[in-house]
Amino acid sequence: MCGLAHYFESEGLATVLVGFVREQMEAIKPARALFLDFPMGRGMGKPNDPNFQKKVIRAAFDLFNEPNGPVIKNFPEIIPVKNGRMGYALPPELVLNISDIGDLNKLLDEIRVEMDTLRPAYDFAVKSRGRTTVGASELNVSDLAPFIAEFFSGEIPKSPRKGLPAIPLLKLVVEDLEAYYTETRTHRDNIDDLELMGKWFWEETKAGRLLLLLEAVSIASDNKVMLQIVEMSLMAPRFWSEGPLPGTSAAGW
Repeated sequence: MCGLAHYFESEGLATVLVGFVREQMEAIKPARALFLDFPMGRGMGKPNDPNFQKKVIRAAFDLFNEPNGPVIKNFPEIIPVKNGRMGYALPPELVLNISDIGDLNKLLDEIRVEMDTLRPAYDFAVKSRGRTTVGASELNVSDLAPFIAEFFSGEIPKSPRKGLPAIPLLKLVVEDLEAYYTETRTHRDNIDDLELMGKWFWEETKAGRLLLLLEAVSIASDNKVMLQIVEMSLMAPRFWSEGPLPGTSAAGW
């Protein structure tokens, strides 16, 4: 993003960058930058707190008044990470194997029931918030898990979305599936705890298990692209655990 800001500035467009990695900002020197001492993924700060989010936006816009750059300013408030971790991460001992797959159709049925149970609360969350991040894949919610299951053959399936290959679509599908669950619970139960949400989704829901099993399929596959989706931590949040997954090259560490 720092490099992109330089490009926009070269075309005459004023920019303000907000970010979490101060060392990168200092190295690349964007024209205007606001450093946020927040956990990763919380670019506007606290969920469900519009007043706090407005303060972040206003602090960023105030940088347009700076006469000279590059300038980096600190946002005055800090959101501490929990126990020194930036967010929930599955420990290596929770890596599944292909022998754990069992009856895939049964798992898909369980996910369908799970998602149907959450649907009223999800719809209420969307109505209350006036927005949702679910939909980037452009697949129906009911088609998310079945599309993921198509990868369990160890091969890349045909993409149902014209102009978008299966792997990039898979990333969006995974994001949609996670968002469906997390948006529902954060609103329904007023949760603002990354560790609690991570433990629930990845260790307790059937949808989380589906993604962990896909990770196992990818590791066992001879398909290099399938293995790459694990190395990029595309499937499960393992960046902050203690080491690389068995069978991977640790490219994401």
